[in-house]
Amino acid sequence: MIKKFISQQKVECIGGFTAVYADPIMAHINPSVIHKKDIFIIIKRDKTIWATNVNQEDKDQQSNKWVEIIRDNVKRKTSPIMPKTHYFEIKKGDLFGTYVISNDLISNETFCDSNSYLSVLLNKE
Repeated sequence: MIKKFISQQKVECIGGFTAVYADPIMAHINPSVIHKKDIFIIIKRDKTIWATNVNQEDKDQQSNKWVEIIRDNVKRKTSPIMPKTHYFEIKKGDLFGTYVISNDLISNETFCDSNSYLSVLLNKE
């Protein structure tokens, strides 16, 4: 899905993935809204990180607003139940919340798995 979205957007990137909203409090209160907060994250050639909401209902994908994610605003999260899952938190802003890196990612030499994406998100270059 991320590859199709990127091609529709005509955005140049070196990698990207779908980040699934995984806030445990929201999942407990209203699990039906969880996937409405999923986001696409891309890494551009200059190593900047950009994100936009996944809006599967919107047929005009050109109207999506991209927001730059500052690395200082990203924090690693862990789960005692699922220790091998790659969680991260965006600490503030419109995309505030806890996310998990899904298997829907752009795999290449630089980004071969979800762990490589997590490393880039947390790297304070």
